[in-house]
Amino acid sequence: MMKKTGFTLAEVLITLAIIGVVATLTLPALMTNTAEQQAKTAFKKGINTLTEAAQMNQAIAGFDYASFNTTDTEDEEAQSLYGLLAMRTNVNYQISGTSTDEAKAVNGDDSSTNYVVFFRDGSALSYNAANTEMTNAKVKEMQDDGLVYGIAAVYDTNGAKGPNLLSNCNKDAALLSSANYNDSNNTCTKDSRVIKDQFGVRLRGGFAVPNGAAARWAFDN
Repeated sequence: MMKKTGFTLAEVLITLAIIGVVATLTLPALMTNTAEQQAKTAFKKGINTLTEAAQMNQAIAGFDYASFNTTDTEDEEAQSLYGLLAMRTNVNYQISGTSTDEAKAVNGDDSSTNYVVFFRDGSALSYNAANTEMTNAKVKEMQDDGLVYGIAAVYDTNGAKGPNLLSNCNKDAALLSSANYNDSNNTCTKDSRVIKDQFGVRLRGGFAVPNGAAARWAFDN
């Protein structure tokens, strides 16, 4: 007579319990790493898109991020940040603006001078229109590398979708976005960084560059 072999019910239950514990311990970290990687990839794409837009516009129309003479947010052909983006990127004209709920979600507030450009890929760029003209002292402040400081803005990798939080290196997962946010921490560590869907950027001449430690870390890694 052949002897039957197999697992007992107790052994199966113990095995399932172990798998459940391991999954509980590893899934949150795995999900966090996946979300972080997606945000980093989308941010790098945004930096490249904004840089290409400025360089293309300089070649075709003769002005880039350091050459604006108006803060206009309606005229698609104006020599303004809005005009440059409208001409050289895929802008969603239906929801770009200052008064929509989506704009407030990305900007963090609904100031009358704040403006949000929503792109058709689902991302968005929020900025203070009053600070885009080159007569603004901070915008035109010359830096050691020979370029002006540029226009501070917030790039949101998924637009109005949540969590609408600014990435930072201060362990602050609840930090709301602000184009004026200054991440004074110069380094990002595994324990200090909080990578979400928003990143600080500066628009300088023909380039878009990361602004803040978290943005720099996301772009370089």
